[in-house]
Amino acid sequence: MANKKRSGNNNLKYVRLYDWVTSCINNGEMRLGSKLPSEIMLCNKFEISRQTVRTAMDFLEKDGYVRRVRGSGTYVAYDVLGKDANQKTVGLLISYFTEYLFPHVFSGIESELSKANIGIDIAVTYNRINVETMFLQRMLSSNVSGIIIEGTKSAFPNPNINLYKALEQRGIPIIFFHNHYNNLSYSSVEMSDEQCVYLLTKRLIENGHKRIAAIFKYDDLQGIERYKGFLKCMADNRLKIDDECIRWYSTEDFDYCLSIKGLNAFFKKISDCTAIVAYNDEIAVKVVDFLNGKGIRIPDDISMVSVDDTHLLNMTNIDMVSAVHPKMELGRMVARNIIKMMSDKNWKTNDYSYRFPPLISDGCSIKNLNEKPERKKERYAQQATS
Repeated sequence: MANKKRSGNNNLKYVRLYDWVTSCINNGEMRLGSKLPSEIMLCNKFEISRQTVRTAMDFLEKDGYVRRVRGSGTYVAYDVLGKDANQKTVGLLISYFTEYLFPHVFSGIESELSKANIGIDIAVTYNRINVETMFLQRMLSSNVSGIIIEGTKSAFPNPNINLYKALEQRGIPIIFFHNHYNNLSYSSVEMSDEQCVYLLTKRLIENGHKRIAAIFKYDDLQGIERYKGFLKCMADNRLKIDDECIRWYSTEDFDYCLSIKGLNAFFKKISDCTAIVAYNDEIAVKVVDFLNGKGIRIPDDISMVSVDDTHLLNMTNIDMVSAVHPKMELGRMVARNIIKMMSDKNWKTNDYSYRFPPLISDGCSIKNLNEKPERKKERYAQQATS
């Protein structure tokens, strides 16, 4: 069966049914070949629609728990007694499964764990602390050999310290990726977020930009680190930092802050800015789409840089200057490190952290304000005759 387990997001109605079926199978209430209750019975039991039941069954079938027989019903296809008792499992907690970066990161994690015959028990938080709490509680009652975590609202102190300490006392190694909690001391594999945005801002400044706006996420550590890089570069170059030119957003107010209304309000405040730093490519795409609707062109009217260098930028038709996310390699790195930690009795005191060195992609989203008018005319004349 598939190693991935869809659990931990009770906001999705189908997940309650998915978790109930997998729990019944794993605790022996439903055995190999047992017939599941009918669709209508499940609808009544969980007070959900038929479509929700079918969605749960689709995932259960895909993950190898059940098989559907046309005209007969749905049967348990997974033999819990036949599991490889020697196979280890790693818990994996992520913020978003369908988010544009994670499929690449997950592929890297899965490839390394699969080579080591290690299963994955995956859950999605959607950046909600209560879901992280439920996941950690479940890990305490399971038989996992290690845990990989993407922090939830990682810019804030984490309230689940007791659960992390309980897992630690059981000897279960824990490693973070993309971020970490400052009130917990665990290894983590991350981008060099501060340095990445420092270099992006520096490139704007080198091209003559002095009034630079930025959009950052304040509830995740990556946003704070990127903001620090922006601040440091502006300060190092003795440039003024205007609070009005910084747009902050969180998981909860994303839709408003990046709406047409929200962006209209922001761009009225930064009308004298010549460049903008986007927190990531998702933000960059939304801003470009907004600017296109206003007839504002990049880089002719305003310059822009971003972070992640993903396929999303293809939607903008702009060759964006962006800090490159290591994607699959980050996944491989965190998986390789948790495997090493699982064999290391001193995993807590040994450092398995890694910061990928910053890499900035070339692009043409920055206008050179240093270029003299005479040189610009000469360049245009050369382009016209070439």
